[in-house]
Amino acid sequence: MNLICEHIVGLQQLKGVGRQKTNRLLELITAPQQLCFRELVEIGQTFGMISSQISKAEIVAAGDYTRQLAEECGKLGITCCSYWDEEFPDSLRFSDHPALVFYKGDLRILTHSKRAAVIGSRQPSALGADFAFQAGKLLAENNFVVISGLAIGSDSYGHQGCLDAGGKTVAFLPSGLAPVYPSANQQLAEEICAMGGCLVSEYSHHEPFQPYKFIERDRLQSAASQFVIVSNFSPGSGTIYTLDYARKYQKAIYSIPVIYSESRAGFKHLETKQIDYRILSNTELTDVIEQF
Repeated sequence: MNLICEHIVGLQQLKGVGRQKTNRLLELITAPQQLCFRELVEIGQTFGMISSQISKAEIVAAGDYTRQLAEECGKLGITCCSYWDEEFPDSLRFSDHPALVFYKGDLRILTHSKRAAVIGSRQPSALGADFAFQAGKLLAENNFVVISGLAIGSDSYGHQGCLDAGGKTVAFLPSGLAPVYPSANQQLAEEICAMGGCLVSEYSHHEPFQPYKFIERDRLQSAASQFVIVSNFSPGSGTIYTLDYARKYQKAIYSIPVIYSESRAGFKHLETKQIDYRILSNTELTDVIEQF
């Protein structure tokens, strides 16, 4: 873990400091990696981004925690990369970007020229499961990196379809990387890395599991993809968040007629939210992928 990553981890241990405040603070400073942690905190306090009530003991504790986490990450094979590092993928350089990411595997595949997400319900129909699998497979056969979230159901089928075709896939997780969530997909996670893919999270393995982190993860899936292929989903599902972010980041959304028929309520919900999508025949979707 390099110095700027240590600074970010330390800042986010301080009360009231999260990703957005960390980003705003570091964007004010020309070379934050040239400052010590205490100097960063003092600048943050000067600009009112960090409470002046934070004690020296809390600052020391944040630094101690950072060193402990760095040591553990080294033992677990987890690497850290910040927005201020040259190797940070351009696909994650967007308006609400991560301050840093923890990863296992090859982060460089997020710089690949062709990237697409395959997402959908955790309980897809038989046709929906097959569609997610075949979409992942077809993308891999056409030199795409497949992006999803390692969840049970459509995500897993998308990842597996990609792997079965010898492709590389990225899983964005809503939790730390040791262990992965869900635990049922630990073997799939290991296979993703073994095949040259990557597991990515904004969260360390110390951070508690919280529902909002699924939504935070969803924005990364959409931002990192050039378009999104969706299988089954319902109006109240988490898939809606990923598709809403796809609209925000101007990423096309594709599906096929049989999925539209099975998930009509979900697509109607997209219409009420003014989220555009295209329903293509299998041949048309294949053409989009092959001609991208």
